[in-house]
Order: sequence, then structure tokens, then C-alpha cells
Amino acid sequence: MRKIISTLLIGLFLLIGFTGCGTPTKIERIQPQAAPVSFQTYAWGTEALTADSGAPAQLVELDTELRQAVSALMQSKGYMQVARPEDAQMVVDYQVAVVEEEFASDDKNESWDAQFDSNAQRGVVELPDRSGAPRVTLSVGIGPQNGMPIWGGSATKLMARPEDKNERQRILNNAVGELLRDLPPAA
Repeated sequence: MRKIISTLLIGLFLLIGFTGCGTPTKIERIQPQAAPVSFQTYAWGTEALTADSGAPAQLVELDTELRQAVSALMQSKGYMQVARPEDAQMVVDYQVAVVEEEFASDDKNESWDAQFDSNAQRGVVELPDRSGAPRVTLSVGIGPQNGMPIWGGSATKLMARPEDKNERQRILNNAVGELLRDLPPAA
């Protein structure tokens, strides 16, 4: 399922953008290929990032916070986490990506606060320097192990204040809640 989520992440990263404060969240949810099923247990299908894995501290922190947000939502719906994917009825797979700078060739996307560089190639839009905030993309999928996800999707957000833990938590909780809003309560 990790490969499926990777493909979803790459495709949706190009399609979705939420911008700074005040703009409503845009979410791309998975359109299930199979009918939703009842289940009670889940396991993580993705290893947690750690500082030992060589991942940047910012990514490790977001990874941990995303796991907490998903776990809280799953628990609130009555699901029980088990340690191993082979013992679970469903697997939760996810990815978090942080992009420090972004260049785009679409100058018609009104969600970008674009400014044009006279030295840039025609049609290339560069985000202004003051938008140095990282763009965070998260992707979450729930489905059978080694199968297509049934619930989830992908979201991207420009984090204006990445150092503000409360702001990150709010953004992650809202995004996870919206991505998994069709997830039924545990059977």
C-alpha cells in the first residue's frame, strides 16, 4: 500500500494546493474501488520516522504529530490498534513531505501569490521570498494490507508558522478529520 500512497501523493501534490491563512482547505479524497467494509482493528503499515533514520527533525516531528492525529481519530471512532499489520483487519499507511521552495509553470493558479521574475522563462511563476514557509503534503490511506485504500486522500498546506506546534496540530487535525470523514465507526 506504500507504493499506492506514493503514487497518490505524487499525483495529488500537483493537483492540490492550499494557501496561507484564510483560504479554505482543499482536500482530495480517495474514490474507493471497493465497497467499504466493517472492521475493528488497524495497524500502521508505515514505519515511524526517527532521527536515527536520517530524516530531518522537522519531518520527524510532523510524522509523529500526524500519527497522533490519525490515532486520536481512529480511537474516537472505536477502532483498536494492533502491533502487526498481519494481525489487523485494515492497515493505515501515510506519508508526509515538506517542500521548502516551490516553482511552478502555471501562472493562472489564483491560489498563488505570484510575482514574475524578469529573468525567468516565460510562463514560470516564482513564489515571493516572503513565502519562505514550507509547503507540507500529507497523504493517508486505510485499506487491506497490500490492497487499494478505501478511505483517505491527500492534502497540501503552506505552513505560515511551522514553529507553532498548536497551529500545526490544528492544521493536521482538520486535514485528517476531513480526509477520513467517511470512515464509519468500528463495527
